[in-house]
Amino acid sequence: MSRTQSTNTARPHPSTTTATSLAQFLQEVEKLVERWTPPGVDWYVSPWFRGHSDIRWDLEPGWYRQAAPGRKKGDAWYNEHNLLLEFKLRAPLYLASQPTSDWHWLFVMQHYGLPTRLLDWTESALLGLYFAIRDNHQDADAGVWALNPWWLNNRSLGRRDIPLAGDSQLAPWAPLTKRGRVEGELPVAIRPVHGSERIAAQKGLFTVHGKQRGALDKLSTLEIDNGPGLHLLRIPAESIIDVQRQLAIAGVTETSVFHELDGLCREIKAAFFGD
Repeated sequence: MSRTQSTNTARPHPSTTTATSLAQFLQEVEKLVERWTPPGVDWYVSPWFRGHSDIRWDLEPGWYRQAAPGRKKGDAWYNEHNLLLEFKLRAPLYLASQPTSDWHWLFVMQHYGLPTRLLDWTESALLGLYFAIRDNHQDADAGVWALNPWWLNNRSLGRRDIPLAGDSQLAPWAPLTKRGRVEGELPVAIRPVHGSERIAAQKGLFTVHGKQRGALDKLSTLEIDNGPGLHLLRIPAESIIDVQRQLAIAGVTETSVFHELDGLCREIKAAFFGD
């Protein structure tokens, strides 16, 4: 899951709790589940999670974190549609299997680091925590965002369900055609095509973002529907080393997250050299 960020501005956020250990983190997640699950039902809400190495980072997708283009002649060519087209023309040589839709192409682009309107999440609280502290060197507090995706979609779609990529409901947020424009306003939680082993292993899910920039950060401060369906779990910088050790004892390591040779080498390197 991509963790690249470019924004370091602090934001007010009324729904924040602190966890200094793995046990406390899981207790706070359980409290969220209880709060977000309607009373009297025989099921429970399963939040989505996103880890940030720096708690000050915004919940903004890569496409909106790019510097605004200049106004020179020809700059209009560098748009979302042409980025997708360029990738579709040049990527097949490097792919074992070809995506079957523009949505699928978009997930592959996100997976390999190109900026898109997607923001990646995971169904696993432990993976969200892992990504928050993995590259944290105790120079900032880490943060794990928890999202109630049904709450979000009730705001953006007017219904409490999570559509599959390609669903007609998502047309206003769909990958752009040559003359298309983004019509959707708020982000939408969607279920992706699991086109890679990494997305599947990391229980990957996505929000696709619309025209309104900074929408999730704004929604997180609203007192609606018995409080916001976005919550920030803070991991203090001084607790990072302890939580990293606790996660490793629980079996959450590079090879459990990245089922690849790169993951194995990073895990062996950390065991030998502590880095």
